[in-house]
Order: sequence, then structure tokens, then C-alpha cells
Amino acid sequence: MIGSFTACGAYGAEALDLAKAAIVAHDESTVVATAARMLVEEIAKRTGVTLSSATAASGEVNPVILLSRVDKVPEKLRDLVAGLQVPEAAEGFAIGVRPDSVPPAVVLVGRDERGVLYAAGRLLLELRMAPGTFEIPSNFQVSTAPRYPYRGHQIGYRSLAHCYDAWTPEIYEQYMRELAVFGANGFETTSFADPDEKDGPHARLTRGEMAAAWSRICADYGYDFWLFTGAMGGTGEADKEVEESIESHLASLRAIPHLDHVYLTGGDGGSEHRRPDLMLEAVGRFASEARKIHPQLGIWVSNQGFDPEQNNWFFDYLQREQPEWVTGVVYGAWTRILADEQRARTPEQYPIRRYSDIGHCVRGQYPVAGWDRALARTLGREPFAPRPNWHARIHNLFDEYCNGFVTYSDGVGDDVNKFVWTALGWDPDRSLDDILLDYSRFFFGWDIGEKVREGIYLLEQDFEGPLAENANVEKTFALWTSLEDGANDSLRANWRFQECLLRAYYDHYTRLRLLKANAIEDRAIAALRQAQQVGVEKAIEDARAVLGESDQDAETNRLKARILELGAQLFESIGAQLDVKTYKAKNAERGAVLEFLDTPLNNKLWLENELEAILAGEFSASMPEHAAEGDVRLQRIARVANWEDAGPGGFYDDLGCSWKQPHLVKPKPLWDDPAGVTTPREDHTMDKGEPNRLSWLDVSEALNQTPLVLRYEGLDKQATYRIRVTYLGRYRATTRLVADERYEIHGAYGHTVAGVRYTIKGDSAAVEGVSESGEEDAPGGVVVPLEFPIPRAATEDGTLELRWQRMTGRGTQVAEVWLIRDRD
Repeated sequence: MIGSFTACGAYGAEALDLAKAAIVAHDESTVVATAARMLVEEIAKRTGVTLSSATAASGEVNPVILLSRVDKVPEKLRDLVAGLQVPEAAEGFAIGVRPDSVPPAVVLVGRDERGVLYAAGRLLLELRMAPGTFEIPSNFQVSTAPRYPYRGHQIGYRSLAHCYDAWTPEIYEQYMRELAVFGANGFETTSFADPDEKDGPHARLTRGEMAAAWSRICADYGYDFWLFTGAMGGTGEADKEVEESIESHLASLRAIPHLDHVYLTGGDGGSEHRRPDLMLEAVGRFASEARKIHPQLGIWVSNQGFDPEQNNWFFDYLQREQPEWVTGVVYGAWTRILADEQRARTPEQYPIRRYSDIGHCVRGQYPVAGWDRALARTLGREPFAPRPNWHARIHNLFDEYCNGFVTYSDGVGDDVNKFVWTALGWDPDRSLDDILLDYSRFFFGWDIGEKVREGIYLLEQDFEGPLAENANVEKTFALWTSLEDGANDSLRANWRFQECLLRAYYDHYTRLRLLKANAIEDRAIAALRQAQQVGVEKAIEDARAVLGESDQDAETNRLKARILELGAQLFESIGAQLDVKTYKAKNAERGAVLEFLDTPLNNKLWLENELEAILAGEFSASMPEHAAEGDVRLQRIARVANWEDAGPGGFYDDLGCSWKQPHLVKPKPLWDDPAGVTTPREDHTMDKGEPNRLSWLDVSEALNQTPLVLRYEGLDKQATYRIRVTYLGRYRATTRLVADERYEIHGAYGHTVAGVRYTIKGDSAAVEGVSESGEEDAPGGVVVPLEFPIPRAATEDGTLELRWQRMTGRGTQVAEVWLIRDRD
């Protein structure tokens, strides 16, 4: 049955001891020989037993493990294969245990070379291995073939990743092999302009040397070797520039001894000015020349980042021209339609390969839904983040519309996710519990496999809901530290174990700090609320004293020291670069979680900045220049201390904080649209230590054409209302706000148009916080919420719908909204 394991055999039944077994591989194929070598080496690592090789099975006393393609089994051994149902499909295999044959045998038969390799991988997962011994149930048998033909991962050799640039060919081979054990058949590297370049301080080989090593590895194992690069043409460049780009791409191809596929992306969210038809014509010219270098090269194109008009150009071209040089189409991040529509609009002869971002927790295709900002600001974009339930869901939600995947990855933080995708790419109906148990037993040991599986699930659950209320974090910490207490030297040196430990310590450490930080802020706010009674200076003095207290203590110091130790161990074991200064991470966003161990978890920096401004009598976000009459300082303090208070009959939504946005309308949960293509999601801005309110560091966003909607009920039908809104976010979008689909509250407002963020310099104002990429970093300067009146007619029925529609940019992003009932 394609895509499912038809298997039987379980421990508890009689087992065949294979400690003295020999490998028999009559097949002369390089891939089959590699499969035999993989078995020998992986068994030896886990048991200390090195299997011998035999040239025949007959006459042997000790068990044998036979590897062969179905059409290469020698005549004298065919009795051993009799009864095995090897699927007809490519890469299919069957395994059968023959305890009563002479000699006893475990038979691995593949439909083709890869089938033998995957049979060897499956055997490794079924073997119960311990020092000095390994065995398999005597009645075990399996017959299976993969559901989808493309099951790969991008693990490019570049410094942008938080570890890959430190890898040698030997480390790459081992990692590729481990993924192949679960069914992976392709690996993708990223493009390079200069094959003689060493990318980053840890690189030991040039880009060209590593590409040559990958070619050898992929040939030995039968993997597909993919190259990721950008498409050329269609952006208004001169013909000469297009031809120069084509030649540059061809130069990269010449540096690679063997290449199977090249993926030329249409963009990554920044394709607003590209003509897809001209792009495809240029890629077609490239394809003609590229196949002179690699004759069987697959050419894949994508519509990443294309708007509706560009998508029309793209699909119309494919449907009208149906170019033979196109191998397939890629569905990746920032594609503005769902996978079912992508399949419906793509001509049938073109397979669709997913390019799914499985490593980013924020600012990515599939961010953590409802993530607490304390974790988003410290663990950040690329931590070690096993998300098995979510990624099983993401794979299976859209798998039927595609022909497989090569995922996006920039390090080993998504290690568990890679193996979940790989196993489901083979069989999407397989139990996640079984997949994680295989993972846990194979990489951590059979004796602790079930406990490790539980621990992986717990690490995912640490991301759920408010961190301060998530007692699961303590359960996670207790489980992993109990495993740590009982670990031998081998387990302690295991980088996967080190990563799990680091996360357990980090989550526990962060939660303890958060609880204390929240208590400190509550006391500081309470002190400020005494200003009317004790005076402005005294209230501020008392609040500053409280804010000066540390959120760390002896317990958190101990945890922090262990986190730093684990960071050093991970650098030694897998090349993980968890900070910029010591381990030379590319930047703090790229998995450098040690950079954020002391990040303030409350509004301390913002409060201190506001209090200083109040004492100095300066303009600030907490009190606009048009302050009401009276003691302005008291009013400013009241505004700071009661920031979220919308007044009697009013409402406040902290958009981006999933449990503080009760009026946000989500047409469907993110569980059903995890990329937020048709429903709002949260986005977190990277914190750079500036004095920002925490509510400004995350937003609710609605991508592309999807509107952002807030809905209110139970309003006072006789009252008038106004809206106060904080516009922030990295897209710099312009948006239009309409009430009840008929009353325009404001026209096209953008961050640089509306004056949302200013640095005041005399009488001039300069926009800050804009990165080189054109997207905004963390807020800089002064953040000013804007106010607009709501027409009485919009609320006289007791309800109100506010709808933000993107005009330009990637999507609508809003940080805060107050609906304020005006006084009579």
C-alpha cells in the first residue's frame, strides 16, 4: 500500500538476536553498498558490535541480513524472499524476518536502489539496540512505499544558518543519513556567486568544495541534490543585466559536479515589481543553457510574493505556453493563495513541491500561534523548537495538493520538525506518537525512548498560552533534569539531548524571571497611582526604586550558568552559534538565544523613560502636547499607570497578545490556516533594547488582501465614541480604516504618512527604526497613538465593526486599539 506501513511484529514476542549476524549484499549497486555500510556503522555506534560481511547465506550458522533489489536477488536466495510483497512503486521495499531458515535471516528487498536504502533505514528503527546486543521481533515484516516523491530539506552551507557553516562533509553526511533513515531523499543548498568563497568565520571549506562533497554524498546514497537560487528577469533590468544574471547562475552550476534540480524563486515577499511572464522567459533561456551542464536538470519556478495580478500573469503563462523546460512549480512562503488554489491553477503535468518554513518561530511562514512575548523576545526566531503537533498538522493540511516538499531550514533548531515532515512525506497517515517514539529511541536510546517522547511533547506545550500561567514549564523542566541526572557520558555528549536540556532550562529560567518582573511592575504602577496623595516627585522616586530591583536571584543565576554551559557544549558538539560575540553567530536573530538572557521582561525601560520625561517636562507618548488643563505631570502619570484603561464603557485590545485581543475577528483559527493567508495572526518585532512598551513589540497582522477586523457589541446606543490606535509593524504598510463597511474613519495612512513614529528634533521630525531591507525594526523615537472620531450612526445600534484594509505593503499591522466612550 503506497504511503503506509503494512507491518506486524512487536516486542514482547520472541525476538531474533542479531549480535553475531553478518551482512549479505550481492547487489553491486553503489547505493546498496552504502545501505550496507550505513547499517554496519549505525549499529556499531549504538551497540559496539561491528557486523561482518558474508558473500552467501547458505551454510551459515549465525543470522544474516540480506540486502538486495528485488530483481537482483540471486537464484539460491530467492526462497528467503518468497512471500514478501515488494510494492511496485519507486522506492518501495519489504522486510521480513525468517527465524526458521538456515541460517536465520532478516531480508531487506527494495524495488530499486533507494528502496534498499530505506529498507535499511527502517530496520535501524525497528532494531532494539543496547550495548553488546540488538534484536528484532521474529515475526516482524513490513511492506511499504512512499506517498510522495519529493521529501527533502534545505540545509545550505552558509553563515546565515546558526550551525551549518561550521559543518564538515562528514557531519553533513551523518545528518543526511539520519534523515534518510526516516525516508528523506533530497537535500538543497543555497546559491553562491564565488565557488572559492568561505562563507563565515567557521567555514573550513569553500562553497565550491562543499558542493563537490555534497555531489559525492548524494551519489553514494542516491539522494536528489537541489540548488536554491533566485530567478532572473522581469524586474525592469536591461537585457544585458538579465544575460549577466543568467551567466552568473550558470557559473554556480559549473562548480557543482552533479546536480539534479534547481529551484529559481520568484521572490520572498519582495516581488511587487516583477513581470512573471518576462521572468519565465528569462528562466527558460537559462534552462536551455543549464541543461548543457547538467542534462537531466529539473527546473522549478515559483510565484512567491506575487500579488493577484502577478499571479494571473504567472498562471496564464503556464497554462497558455505550457513550457516543456519547466519541471515543476514550488509553493513557498509569502505565496498569497492557499495550496488548493495553487494546484487548481497549475497545469496538471507540473508537480508542485512545497518550500515550507519549518524553522522560524516568529517572522516566518508558520509562526508560533499565540506565543507569549516573553518567549518571542528571548528565544526569538530560530531557537530549538520542536513543534511536532503543529508541523504534523501543517504537513497534512495541504499534502494532498502537492507532490512533496523540500523544506526551508537554517540550522538544527527545527530538527524534530524535519523528521516529522520526512516521516509524514512517506506516510501522512502514520501516527505522530509512533514517529516520535522512533525518533526518541533512535537518537536517545530504547531505555528512555518513551520518556524522551513525552519530553518533546512537553517542550511544544511550553509555547502555549501566557507563560506566567503555564505550569507545564515546570513539568518539562522536571522531566528533562531527571533525564539529565541519570544520563551517562554518551547521552550528555549527544547534541540533541543538549538542545532539549537547554530549552528546558531556558523556559524555566524565563518563566521565573517573568513572574518576578511582573510583580515588580505591578508594585511600581501601584506607587505611581499614589501620586495624587504623595506628590509627583515622591511617587516617581518610589516607582524608580521598585523598578531598580532585579528580576534575577540565586536560583535564576544557577539556571543561567547551566544555560551558558549548554551553549558552549552545543558549539563543540554541533557548531551551534548561540551568541554573536563568543560563538560568532551571523546576527542575534539567527538562533543566538544567549544574547537575550538578560532582556527585560516587563515595561521597565519604557516606564523609566516616561518618568524621566515627566520630570523634565518633555513631550512624550504618554501625554500628547494638547494635554488638558491642570497639573500636566499628574495627568501624564495617570496615563502611564493606566495605559490600558479605556475609561468607563470603553474597551482596550492589546493586538498581538492572543489573550488580550477579545474583539479581534478570526474567520478561522490558525490551526486551519497556520500561515495566516486568510486569517489574522500575531507578529513579533525583534527587540533591540530600546525603551518600548511591550505592547508595541507585537501586533496582529492581516496579510495581503485579508482585512483586519475588530467587532464590538453591547455599546451604549446613546453615546459617541472615538478610537485610539497604535500603528506599528515591520511592513510599513498603508491602510484604510472603515466602520461598518460604510463610514471611512481615515483614508490611506502609512507609518511615514501618518506620523506614527517620530524622533523630535526641534521643529522637524524624522522617521526611525527602518532597516536596510525596508522593513521596520523595533520602534525607535516616539510612538504616538492616533485618535479618530467614530460617527454616531456607526454605533447607534449598539454594535461596531472596524475594518482595516491594506493599501500597500505586505499586510495590515496594528499594535493597540482603544474604543473610548466620550463623556456626556
